[in-house]
Amino acid sequence: RGCRLRKGSGRMADVFAGLICRPPRKEYKIEELGPAHFSLGDKECCRKDFELINPLGVKIQCSHYIPLTSVPVPCVVYLHGNSGSRVDADDLVDSFLLEDISMLSLDFSGCGMSDGEYVTLGIRERHDLEAALDYLKAHEKVSKIALYGRSMGAATALLVAADKKYAGLISCMVLDSVYSSIRRVLHELAGKYVGKVPLIPWEGMIAPAVDLLRGVVRSKAGFDFDDLKLMDASRQCKAPALFGHAGGDELVFPSHTRDVHAEYGGPTMLDVFDGDHNSVRPAAFARRAVEHVKLHTRSARGQGGGGLFP
Repeated sequence: RGCRLRKGSGRMADVFAGLICRPPRKEYKIEELGPAHFSLGDKECCRKDFELINPLGVKIQCSHYIPLTSVPVPCVVYLHGNSGSRVDADDLVDSFLLEDISMLSLDFSGCGMSDGEYVTLGIRERHDLEAALDYLKAHEKVSKIALYGRSMGAATALLVAADKKYAGLISCMVLDSVYSSIRRVLHELAGKYVGKVPLIPWEGMIAPAVDLLRGVVRSKAGFDFDDLKLMDASRQCKAPALFGHAGGDELVFPSHTRDVHAEYGGPTMLDVFDGDHNSVRPAAFARRAVEHVKLHTRSARGQGGGGLFP
């Protein structure tokens, strides 16, 4: 019987490990990104699709939405969640373009149309963002860079912004639904659901189950989710950050954002709004995000500025 129980728990761990490192890949058609050339009122804009190779040699698919101006403008890099894609930026693109701020969205490795087999919750995704920053650093039409990350994307933004090599490139960040650690997320989810079963000593069961899951993920996808040191990264970040979290989020509890926010090494604002982990964000938060990016990417003249470096 004990052998059967161990085999059963192993199979269950395989299932949950798959949800962590190989969630359903978001499929879409390139047409869903919209037209290559379009107008917003009297403003002409375009979308350029291209491919980057990250430092690990993985091909990453990107789209850069650009207002057609004669001067360099800021760019915000949109970083999606673990089951998302670059299409998710669609809700935000127009709001930034109307303010003469371009947006680069990408499919993380293992997501959307990019190569790669597994999602790693920020550990390897940081290399995708690094490739995007290297690209934008050399772009003649980009004056300043901001990051807008959601969940896994927010974790990725934290990791890269804490790196001295890239910290100076990042003018500000918007961090939506960031988690403090994957282990904590798993503990909280297990406590929420298993804890409802009466007469089960669930508190003593969770840690061994998470350890088993950690081993399966490491074996399957080659990464250790305990290597994500997001609280440490938060302390190293200096770029002004707007934190946001849905009050009804039952996947990553709002306390994660509060704790990361409390440890953050630079100027911060915190907004808790209605919704859940995957809900469309309120228009008020979107406006606040745009204003945050505008404030921290404009020169004294109120324009795009003269480049990434003084």
